[in-house]
Amino acid sequence: MLALAATDALVAAVFSLLYAAAGTRWLAQAAFLAGLFVFFIGLTALWVRVERSRPGDRDAITRIGRGALALVAVLIGLPVLVLTPLLGLQAALPPAAGFSDVVRPAMVLLLVSLVWVAAVNVAGASVVAGSALWAGLARRSRRGP
Repeated sequence: MLALAATDALVAAVFSLLYAAAGTRWLAQAAFLAGLFVFFIGLTALWVRVERSRPGDRDAITRIGRGALALVAVLIGLPVLVLTPLLGLQAALPPAAGFSDVVRPAMVLLLVSLVWVAAVNVAGASVVAGSALWAGLARRSRRGP
């Protein structure tokens, strides 16, 4: 489960950086859209690979449950790790410092990246469930009617 949580944290970091680069106009719109597509496919494939890397044959429900637990850990833990120091600094600094101009974009990047983390998890779980269904149908067809 820790490997899946680390993969989910990597997904959040990659999509945050991609959106930050696009927001600062370092990426053209076409490059941003291509990056979304490429990173979504690549990170979903990484998620599936990490999920399947555990030894032992487990059923699809157990695999999806592990993925869901890792997702919940990241959805709760990442905002705590990112926003706690930022909000603490915002409270400690005077309003004239303009630190709220840093906190707002960080919150938006975090929210957007968490949506992409959930999308990668749903896509990965769909691949796992689909491959388990396909393997079950293949075994059934080999046995005959």
